Amino acid sequence: MRMIPSKASRLMTGLALSAVLALFALARPNPSGAGDPPTEKNPSPIALALAADGSRLLVANQGTGTVALVDPAAGKVVAEVATGDRPAGVAIDNSGKRAVVTHWFGYDVAILEIANDAIKVVGRVEVGPEPRGVAISPDGTTAFVAVGASNEVVRLDLDARKVSGRLTVGREPRGVAITPDGARLVVGNARGKSVSVVSVGSWAVEREVPIEGDNLRQVAVSADGKTGYVVNMRNRGFATTRNNIDIGWVLGQRLTKVSLDGSAGYATLSLDPEGKAAGDVHGIAISQDGKTLAVSSGGTHEVLLFREDATPLPWRANGSRDLIAPELLRNDGRFRRVPLGGRPTELAYAPDGKTLYIANYLGDSVQVVDTESATLTKTIALGGPSEPSLARKGEALFHDATRSFNQWYSCNTCHSDGHTNGLDFDTMNDGWQDFSLTHKRSRKKVPTLRGVAKTGPWTWHGWQTSLSDAVVESFTKSMQGPRPTSEDVTAVVAFLETLEFPRNPHRERDGSLSASARRGEAVFRSPKAACSSCHGGAEFTDGKIHQVGLEDRGDVYSGYNPPSLKGIYDKDPYLHDGRARTLRDALTKGHVPEEVTGLGSLSDGELDDLIAYLKSL
Repeated sequence: MRMIPSKASRLMTGLALSAVLALFALARPNPSGAGDPPTEKNPSPIALALAADGSRLLVANQGTGTVALVDPAAGKVVAEVATGDRPAGVAIDNSGKRAVVTHWFGYDVAILEIANDAIKVVGRVEVGPEPRGVAISPDGTTAFVAVGASNEVVRLDLDARKVSGRLTVGREPRGVAITPDGARLVVGNARGKSVSVVSVGSWAVEREVPIEGDNLRQVAVSADGKTGYVVNMRNRGFATTRNNIDIGWVLGQRLTKVSLDGSAGYATLSLDPEGKAAGDVHGIAISQDGKTLAVSSGGTHEVLLFREDATPLPWRANGSRDLIAPELLRNDGRFRRVPLGGRPTELAYAPDGKTLYIANYLGDSVQVVDTESATLTKTIALGGPSEPSLARKGEALFHDATRSFNQWYSCNTCHSDGHTNGLDFDTMNDGWQDFSLTHKRSRKKVPTLRGVAKTGPWTWHGWQTSLSDAVVESFTKSMQGPRPTSEDVTAVVAFLETLEFPRNPHRERDGSLSASARRGEAVFRSPKAACSSCHGGAEFTDGKIHQVGLEDRGDVYSGYNPPSLKGIYDKDPYLHDGRARTLRDALTKGHVPEEVTGLGSLSDGELDDLIAYLKSL
């Protein structure tokens, strides 16, 4: 039976979406110093950086491929420059004259010069696939970039404009921050469940700190350089029933701190009140005096403020509670929520310690919050169309955690940026018929949504033949929320149709295959491996159901739907339940070609070549 949402929850959802659409309607300015005509693309600001004196903000606009220079006092954009494909992170040096912006799909960084309220690109350096966060050393000579798809931090010599070092860290580094003395980097590994502490001087990972954390996002460092902070999710592993959701047993949001000198482990602050959770935390900032911590919650369209002064916050060492500590719900000012609308992402504190700047991705704006009074004081428009497109409406719904039961999570929570967070969940979509196997149930790995509109049928068992119906199923069963309207579904499908793969880093510069990958293609299509018999066609899936030895006696549906192999280099872990950490594991332990075809095993060389080809798809 479908549960009907309460009048209060319907009102809450309506108000949140109204706030999003109101922010959409802001008109795009034509900043002085910017000669290009206004664009009809949404800027979608994802990251920001504040000059040391607080006089100027730099904003990375993912939608328009630009960086905007903002005068926060005047509340306007004073300059804007095109920099590259999907800006993702931005940093400005202490002089306020040089900056760096990373390009998520461009695989490079642009070095910017700032002078007389103008910006220009003065250099460009290739760093590797899918760079996100960036930090600049206190002396302004070096930048450090988190390169997600290669699991590296890359060091850049900004004067020479070249890479001067590479360092392997955890899986998918995303956020990076540097201590005020420049001695250490703090790196949040989005899919690695860890924080890497890097010694800048010795250029080595001092320690890898495992945490109870998934979806790690913005990283910050305290003013004294002793503590690193990161916002993250915690996958608790239980099925998506309403009771499990509301007591924090499916997933929850956390603020995690790490002692940078190794004197202690990690500690967490749980952020979710029962009945009104905080979905999709993204940004973190600490006031200069360390007394106020600000966390942005993109899914619930707000900023959370925590005061830590004479009474310490209830941090839990080396673990976390499921719900926010009851002592923070006494309305004594230690925990406050500031509604913003849109999708607030990265945060930065002004030098005065009370003014907070927020990049609002769906609001196409920078917002200003007074953290003493916990009020939104200003919204600085960055531009965009006067009316959102159908796909943009779908994007807002995709990121809206208020569409789930008691606003615990959104589509984006699991399908991060339309891709995958590499986790597995029991969403109950595929059913389960053997309840004696309580240790297994129907947990499935989160599939990517890149190219999803072309790869029906859907779900791991392929029983869902309509993408629109699959959207309804996700909102009502996985998220336990109200049934979306037909207009909502059409909008979400329109957004899903925009999701695309970045260019493949395992191809040659001209897009061709390496010699090993060419040999691997022959193996892929050979009778002995027979990969192409299921993973055929333009999308590398035949859309049929196959039994290949992965079945479980608890499965309700017979056989499995072969996923597309496009972009498989970045879809780990592998197979429907994530049992294989690497492609080699999948082909030697979980989904062995000789067990599927019965025509003999692959040699080590054939296996190496096959993996090279698969990575190139």
